[in-house]
Amino acid sequence: MADIVVQPLEEKYLAGFHTVRSLTYNNGDPIPAERQVMDSPGNKSFIARIGEEVCGACTILEMTATRGPALLKSAGVAGVAVLPELRKSGVGSTMMSWLVSHLRETDVPLASLYAFREPFYRKFGYEVVGKRLKVSCPTHRWPRIESDLPVRRLVPSDWMELHDCYRKFSHSRSGLNMRNEYLWLRVLGENRPLTIYAIGDPVEAYAVVSHQSSFWTTDHLSEVVWSTRRGYEGLISMLGGLAINKAGLSWFEPSDGPYYSRFLDAGVEVKVDRPVMFRVTDVPSALSQLVPHESISGTFSLEVNDSIEPANVGPWRVEFYDGKVEVTAETGSKPADLSMGIHAFTQAFLGEPGLTQLHANELIDVRSNEGLRHAMILMPDQATCCMDFF
Repeated sequence: MADIVVQPLEEKYLAGFHTVRSLTYNNGDPIPAERQVMDSPGNKSFIARIGEEVCGACTILEMTATRGPALLKSAGVAGVAVLPELRKSGVGSTMMSWLVSHLRETDVPLASLYAFREPFYRKFGYEVVGKRLKVSCPTHRWPRIESDLPVRRLVPSDWMELHDCYRKFSHSRSGLNMRNEYLWLRVLGENRPLTIYAIGDPVEAYAVVSHQSSFWTTDHLSEVVWSTRRGYEGLISMLGGLAINKAGLSWFEPSDGPYYSRFLDAGVEVKVDRPVMFRVTDVPSALSQLVPHESISGTFSLEVNDSIEPANVGPWRVEFYDGKVEVTAETGSKPADLSMGIHAFTQAFLGEPGLTQLHANELIDVRSNEGLRHAMILMPDQATCCMDFF
């Protein structure tokens, strides 16, 4: 086979790009000419080609991911597609390997995606991180909670009223996309009427609802977010009224959400749904962008095995103090305190499964318990999820 070239999408390859996408995501129906456009704000598209024939395509959504108080530039990898007759020929693998290096070179230290099959993307260093739990609660099992917080009905253009609540929710966890106006309207501007029920003024919790007129169905809430305990309880109280003529409601919570630990009842289903995969593309850059508390300090050395991006291997000397992190290349022949693969490092970096669980499952090589202790201080275990779909 001729060489596979991966590059940003250019106008002359636009028709081929949409042909690949139509055969994968549009039932083979041609993409209408008016929809065959170049990149929209916040999106960048790429192609793989053999000669002048476009044989693969993908798009990245420009995002910003949380790791506790830190914010990191991130890429949401979406729309990965290969011409059906060229699948299993290396086009997808070439495209995904190239993208890891491209993101690193363009100062994007973190990437995420929703996989059609997780084993395929593991080959390129992606790994499942965190747990997004889908709670499905029948109406007759709804928790009985009283709340005196005010309830307001908002519309998508009121997104600014939700932002502070969402910001607090996101910074107390990892992996959440810190939205700008474009990303807010992308989430709330679906092709269906959406209603937002906001609890408290200012907002302490909210739910995004697509009202269904049919009775006795189990309706799914697009998004449930809270920043306080009383906000969450007020939201559950309000949703009990919404569920009164339904068979039940379902929604997503991160693994540390209150429902499972406080309100679980027989007949309620809680399951992991639509797992997200992450990949650290630039180890030293990602570490240096963490924001430790000013009162803590420590140091450890780290080696990361990464066959796709050897520049990540190190070993690295990591020092943190005064609310900042410094990462430098380690010198000398002494073995690193910690050694792990890029998959385990990505999980440890975001926090779920964190270093505690990874160490217990023998997925990291520990040569210094003191180094491990300091790494756990810098990268504590933390619930991780992504509430955006792409």
